[in-house]
Amino acid sequence: MNEVNLVNWMKLTRVPKLGPKRILNLFSIFKSIENVVSASDADLIRTRVFTEEMVSEWNKLKDVSDDNFYKAIDECKKHDIQIITIFDDIYPENLKRVPYPPLTLFLKGDISLLNTNKVAVVGSRESDEHAKDWAYKNSQIIAKNNLTVISGGAIGIDTMAHKGALSVNGKTICVLGTGFFKMYPEENNDLFREILEKGLFVSEHLPNFPGSRISHIQRNRITSGLANALIMVASGEKGGSMVQTKMAFEQRVPIFCPKKSLNLQPNTGLTQVINEWKGKEIDTVIEVIDCAIQNKKSNENIESLQRFMT
Repeated sequence: MNEVNLVNWMKLTRVPKLGPKRILNLFSIFKSIENVVSASDADLIRTRVFTEEMVSEWNKLKDVSDDNFYKAIDECKKHDIQIITIFDDIYPENLKRVPYPPLTLFLKGDISLLNTNKVAVVGSRESDEHAKDWAYKNSQIIAKNNLTVISGGAIGIDTMAHKGALSVNGKTICVLGTGFFKMYPEENNDLFREILEKGLFVSEHLPNFPGSRISHIQRNRITSGLANALIMVASGEKGGSMVQTKMAFEQRVPIFCPKKSLNLQPNTGLTQVINEWKGKEIDTVIEVIDCAIQNKKSNENIESLQRFMT
C-alpha cells in the first residue's frame, strides 16, 4: 500500500469489533481500501459487515488527523521496519489461517525467513538448567538442518532457543509482544542485537508500543501460527507456555515435548500437553524436523490448490 492507503488501513483496523473475519469479508466486496473509504454509509451497512454503530466509529476515525499515522510510518522507514498487511503477497499464508490473524505486521531483519521451514521452541521462564540446555542443544540441531527457530525472546527457554540457533550461524525469528523500540526484557538487549544482525523480528504493534500482559499472550498465536511444528520444552500446569501450546493445538500445529523421563523441570504441564493437546514425547528433535518438513509441503500444496481455484 502507498502511504495514503496505509494511513486509511491503520484507521480502519481501529474500528471496534471490525476483526479479521469482517475485514476479509469487507475486502471481498470492495476489493481495495480506496473503495472502502469512498463507500457511503448505506453501502457499508448493506454489506452486513458494518453495523450503524461501527459506521459511526469509522466516520470519526476518518476525521482524525493523519499526522500521528504519518509520523509512525516515517519512524518505520527511518529504522528499516517494513509494514505489511494481511493482503500483501509476503504475508505468510499459514498465519492467515489462524483464529484472529494479525491484520498488520511490522518486520525488521531478514524478511526472507518468513518463507522458510520453521519450528517454534517455547517453554517456561522458570525452567531449570537441564531444560535450558536441552532447548539450546536441540535448537542447534534444528538450525543445522536449515530450519528456522522461532521463539518469543523471553528469559528462559526462549532465550536458549534463539542462542542455540545463532551459535551455529543458523536463523531465528523473534516474535515480540511489544513494539521494536520497547523490546522486552531489557536484559536480552545483547541477544536482540544479534538476532537483528542474523534473524528477523516480528510484531503486530507500532514501534513505540510498550507491551502489556495481553499483548504478550496474544503474540503466542503468531509464534505458533508461523511454525510448521512446535516444541514445548518445559512448563508447569499454568503459564504462558501452556497458553502457547493450547493455541498451537487449536491452530493444528503438530506439538512435541521432551519425554517426561528426561525430568526437565518444570514438567507438571506435560501431562495435559500429551493427553489433551496430542503432544508427542521425543528424545531429540530429528522427528520434529521430519514432521515440520512434511507439514510445510502440505501447506504449500494447499496454497497451490487455492491459487489454482482462484
